[in-house]
Amino acid sequence: MHLEPILQLETDVCIVGGGVMGAATAYAISRMTEKKIILLDRYGVGNEYCSSNDVNRVFRYAYGNDPYYTKMAIESLGLWKEIEKESRQELLIPTGLLMLEGDDQQANEFNESSFGTLTKLGLGAKLYEGPELKKRFPQFRTRRGFLDPHGGVLLASKSLETMASQARAKGARILEKHVTAFRDRSGLEIETSEGQTIRTQKLVVTVGPWSNGFLKDGLTGITPTRQQVVYLRPSGDIEKFRPTSCPVFFTDHHYGLPAAGIDGVKISNKELIDPVDPETASRLVDREQIEQCKAACRKFIPDLADGEVVKSKVCFYDMTTNSDFVIDQDPEDSDVVYGYGFSGHGFKFAPLVGKLLAELVLDREPSFDLTRFSSRNSHRKPQVTRGHLGKGE
Repeated sequence: MHLEPILQLETDVCIVGGGVMGAATAYAISRMTEKKIILLDRYGVGNEYCSSNDVNRVFRYAYGNDPYYTKMAIESLGLWKEIEKESRQELLIPTGLLMLEGDDQQANEFNESSFGTLTKLGLGAKLYEGPELKKRFPQFRTRRGFLDPHGGVLLASKSLETMASQARAKGARILEKHVTAFRDRSGLEIETSEGQTIRTQKLVVTVGPWSNGFLKDGLTGITPTRQQVVYLRPSGDIEKFRPTSCPVFFTDHHYGLPAAGIDGVKISNKELIDPVDPETASRLVDREQIEQCKAACRKFIPDLADGEVVKSKVCFYDMTTNSDFVIDQDPEDSDVVYGYGFSGHGFKFAPLVGKLLAELVLDREPSFDLTRFSSRNSHRKPQVTRGHLGKGE
């Protein structure tokens, strides 16, 4: 019987795991070097299993009392603008972020501390109260709100595809392959479910909610969680919910984005912790979550409360214990670099994360302090935030 030979590939840098971080890393490496790059994405770029493949995602500077992430966001904004200029695509729509005062004490403390941090850094945060708030943001019902003027909407799927296509244009290969294991046998070898072997000099692992299966003992693990998103079309005039009129917003327990890229306002629970196995978890949004989103709207955004559900989506987050990312070289093998644990708030930093992972895998000095993002449990900070949106201190 004639057997077909098992395909073997060789490359300089292999990135395992698609999504926005894989695409951003391929994009960054392709701009720093002419080395051969292969990106392996189990389901293909922009697949429905990818948490970054949604219509839109939040951009913000507001991070409570944590200026570290604010400074990362400032750096990331410049990189988003570079990608837009190079690709001639609009990816980030400025809208501001309005943090609404409600009944939840921790949410209110996050809003006020964000205002304080942004003010201290000279970033133009504003406080709106009473008639002034009603006049400026008539869509919302609350006593007062804090505005992060740098908030905005990232067109997520478009951003993902843009970075992937820009990387391809520089010679990166993107293949739909399911990686089952990697090992170092006088050189790094990556195995796929089809029995293929890919040999590489350098490896970046960015597999999101599947990260635990690729980590050695002693490295920080993640908890995959199931997140549920609802898009509501307002019962009245949708134009007042477009980005030109409506900011991104936080309520007590939910966040929302204006109708950008879709005729619906995105609403989701910002504290939902629902640990799951990403291989078997339900892909359908629960009726209970839809009702909770509508209840939040009834309280804060009345015109959305009876809105029609025009789209709903389940995606997965890779949550670390303290919501901080992991961006680090393997402690035992500097040719292997990890990027995971983005905990639902990483998308806005994708160009910066891609750049940092590229610097690590190319043995360059990182352009940002990565101490906080160690892969080793013993080097990690204790949990100081609640939830993946940096809620709390």
